[in-house]
Amino acid sequence: MTDGQRLSGRLKLLRKGQKITQDELAARLGLTKSAISKFETGNSAPSFETLKKIATLYNVSTDYLLNGSNSTFVAQAQNISLYPAGQNNVQAVALLSDIPTMWLRRVSFKARASFNYAHLQRYMSSDVFDTVLFRLPPGKTEADYADAIVFDIEGDSMEPSLYSGQQVIAWPVPDSKWEYLHNTICVVDYDDTVTVKAVRSNDLNNRDGLTLHATGGAGGYFIVAREHIHSIWEVREFYGLVPVRLLS
Repeated sequence: MTDGQRLSGRLKLLRKGQKITQDELAARLGLTKSAISKFETGNSAPSFETLKKIATLYNVSTDYLLNGSNSTFVAQAQNISLYPAGQNNVQAVALLSDIPTMWLRRVSFKARASFNYAHLQRYMSSDVFDTVLFRLPPGKTEADYADAIVFDIEGDSMEPSLYSGQQVIAWPVPDSKWEYLHNTICVVDYDDTVTVKAVRSNDLNNRDGLTLHATGGAGGYFIVAREHIHSIWEVREFYGLVPVRLLS
């Protein structure tokens, strides 16, 4: 894999393309030179808030930084250029004020430990949730997101698909359809725990449990008994970005 195919490599290429030193970039982002160096060597990943600052600084989309792709929707949603610095392509983008918005429920950090089935039964009025403003993608309506909830990602267990600090949008999966989940990322609410993990090949038809995989960190997997699962939410989109893809 070349430098341009990695987040770390894109960060380094963009900085050098702008002729900015690591010291200068650190000062602009309010970070240390050591932090910038670790981002560019892949020893650590920037938080999503830092990624947004970097995207604004270089006039690219966060989707380009994360995936190396240039998405028209992402550019419109963030009102930024489609192309990395140094390219001559020009693309007109929509104004933020022209994009329809709605409010989405979000599970707050402080409420994560208490988020369980009992709360789901009254989630429309529960203090487990706060709300965040969401810009609707082209062709989508509020009805498409009526049951969706925003979750915050913590830790590195799902890198490179998801990074700590990102926010994702997930939809509830009826228990009658749990057996059909495969090659996707889910928020699984079981016992007194909420976790974000990958569902690879679904084995609920053959055993009374769901195998959840971690793709980053130490990796590995574990099995949750079906009777311990309260709810499953399928992660389909980043909050403010593009549809989620499970990366191996």
